[in-house]
Amino acid sequence: MNSTMKKTLVASGIALALGTTGAYAVGVDDLYGNASFYTDSANFTMLNGLGGVVGGANNVDMTWDGDGFTASSDYTGPGSYSNVTANSSAPFFGHSWTAHDIQVFLPGSYSFDVTLGGGATEVGYLNATVNPGQIGMHMLFDWSGNLNIDVFVVANPGSVFGAGLRYSTQTNAKGAFKCDAGFTGTLVKNCLFDGGPYGSMGQPTTNQVWMLASTDGNGDGVMGIPMPTGGPFAGFNANFMASMGGIADVSDINQVVPPVPVPAAAWLLGSGLVGLAGVARRRKA
Repeated sequence: MNSTMKKTLVASGIALALGTTGAYAVGVDDLYGNASFYTDSANFTMLNGLGGVVGGANNVDMTWDGDGFTASSDYTGPGSYSNVTANSSAPFFGHSWTAHDIQVFLPGSYSFDVTLGGGATEVGYLNATVNPGQIGMHMLFDWSGNLNIDVFVVANPGSVFGAGLRYSTQTNAKGAFKCDAGFTGTLVKNCLFDGGPYGSMGQPTTNQVWMLASTDGNGDGVMGIPMPTGGPFAGFNANFMASMGGIADVSDINQVVPPVPVPAAAWLLGSGLVGLAGVARRRKA
């Protein structure tokens, strides 16, 4: 990871841990400068309402420019200012998919009018709370002719997904898939989709720590937040995990985006400045 990218992410981590959303103007771009983070090894995992794996992709290209938004009104429907991209060549249930109009939201409470998207026959509002130390991502999801399906992801920095132990292609002693209730008789919730193809870093590994890992955003025990009523995936949960150029190094994560509560924000600020100083020394050398 280059030094410009690291400085961008250190600044992001300081802002997330402090949770000081009032310090940022609504809809400001280049909040942390114009450097961006990129990975081709991000993960998309779709879960049903019970937490069972439906499908996903592992070769997801994702970019983020370091911007952050602070109000639901920063989303205005298709064509909104977007500061994240996510796409994959892997089909989902035989159809290509895209995620677009993706915006990162800093800690706060949000409510999105799903009818703004048009296309999908969704009704009502998609509500989400991003706690201090987390980030949120609102996006529109297109699949098989269904356009602008609202998705919101709450992510924990420097975290595993779910229990961090179960993956969709793991098998038991008899070769049955551990996550499949049809084989085991008991549903294993929140398994990570790890079927190929993969990005440059290969198949996700047990207890992999992600730079940003989707979490249970509404407290129902299933990772992700249910998609709105009326759409093709009503009640399903789309989860996105972002690596840091692949499998993340834990020491780097602790410097960049540590999952700390607000009382530890002062510690993070100090460590962030130390990290920046270290980057500067390495560049000078």
